[in-house]
Amino acid sequence: MSSVSTDKKIIDEILTRSIFQILPSKDALLKELLSGRRLRVYIGADATGPELHIGHSTNFILLEKLRRLGHEAVVLFGDFTAMIGDPSGKESARRALSPSEVQENLKTWKKQIAPILSFSDKKNPAKILKNSAWLGKLNFEAILKLASSFTVQHMIERDMFEKRINEGKPVYLHEFLYPLMQGYDSVAMDVDIEIGGSDQIFNMLAGRVLQRKINKKEKFVIATTLLENPKTGKKLMSKSEGNYIALNDAPSDIYGKTMALPDLVVAQ
Repeated sequence: MSSVSTDKKIIDEILTRSIFQILPSKDALLKELLSGRRLRVYIGADATGPELHIGHSTNFILLEKLRRLGHEAVVLFGDFTAMIGDPSGKESARRALSPSEVQENLKTWKKQIAPILSFSDKKNPAKILKNSAWLGKLNFEAILKLASSFTVQHMIERDMFEKRINEGKPVYLHEFLYPLMQGYDSVAMDVDIEIGGSDQIFNMLAGRVLQRKINKKEKFVIATTLLENPKTGKKLMSKSEGNYIALNDAPSDIYGKTMALPDLVVAQ
């Protein structure tokens, strides 16, 4: 096990660049990182497509920086949650994938991430886990207990649910269960920090609720900034919508796709 660095200058930089929000607070997380305690930090991604994109790279770079400080870095492949479908930011229900589709999507993920996040470091390699290892074992009694931690009012506060309800579009019951599943990931791995895009705050906070209730432990949430079109506010990188620059694209394709973005985006 590697020792943990408490270099304040490095930690300050980590908690500033590409950060949208830190919960419960930046000061509380700074204090924890300066304590010298080794923390378990994770990033999760659902296997909704065969490629990861540069929007994910912000989070992997942040995780790598924390790993280099000596903290435990975990990448969670959402093989089970991909079969449910994350409703975040969606104006309609996401299509659930079959187990075979999920496994096909995951084939090269580690290879795509490896240039950014070290899985080969001898002292402190990053780890990969899959949430089917625990979510696939939950029985109905356990799911009911998880569901009792949240109210319907809490769930429909999500802007995409409100929008769909107001427009008369369906909101399916299984979509309410998605935050519970992602939240339980934090409990099963007993994490200290979760990193994700700002569109994942609701789901990440669900994990904070369950971690405090079940493991009696604080969980910090680091929400990073998204790559967005400054005029429309829409995400520029989305696996489910098929518009992204993939991590495994050829350099010439990355250049071409980048130059095709609106000028205001490139300037950012």
